[in-house]
Amino acid sequence: MLELLASEYRIVAQDILAVTLCLAALVLGGGPERAVALTWLVVFQLGDWAYDSVVEAGPALADIYPFPITIDVCAGLMLTGIALYANRNYTLFIAGMQVLAVTVHFVRSMFEAVSPVTFNAMVLAPGWLLLIFLGIGLTRHILRKRKYGAYRDWRIPPQWTDRIAANPLRARLAAVFEYDLFAKKDER
Repeated sequence: MLELLASEYRIVAQDILAVTLCLAALVLGGGPERAVALTWLVVFQLGDWAYDSVVEAGPALADIYPFPITIDVCAGLMLTGIALYANRNYTLFIAGMQVLAVTVHFVRSMFEAVSPVTFNAMVLAPGWLLLIFLGIGLTRHILRKRKYGAYRDWRIPPQWTDRIAANPLRARLAAVFEYDLFAKKDER
């Protein structure tokens, strides 16, 4: 199994695992699981496809490639936002892994002594860990929902609930989703 991680098929194996896991999260997951899965699919899968097909090698500034850094920074911002408002613990680990990948880009830009092997390991390993944490979180969500029933997906700050309650869009959203996302438990 470990030979697969170091072989030339690593990228294909990660893509197959990622797409399968993301599709499972889109079908079986709650809001945070879907958000993380969509972030992975849009930023990493479509971003890598755009990079490979449009940009190819791309410009390098002092051996630093701006497009992969941009992809990692965008994913880091999105995953950190998801982690801050999700009612899940594992999203914090996912955001932490992506922040680690972003940090390595900045360390490499400041210090020339970072070896390419270390850089590649520190950028690629968080991607695998991100998928592992998504799988663990999706499994925990499914088991918790099966055992206790539905529970809220997001932590909404109290100052937002008054604004949401007064918004006429709330009734439309409740009609579309057939569920009032912003109602308190006793109102449902």
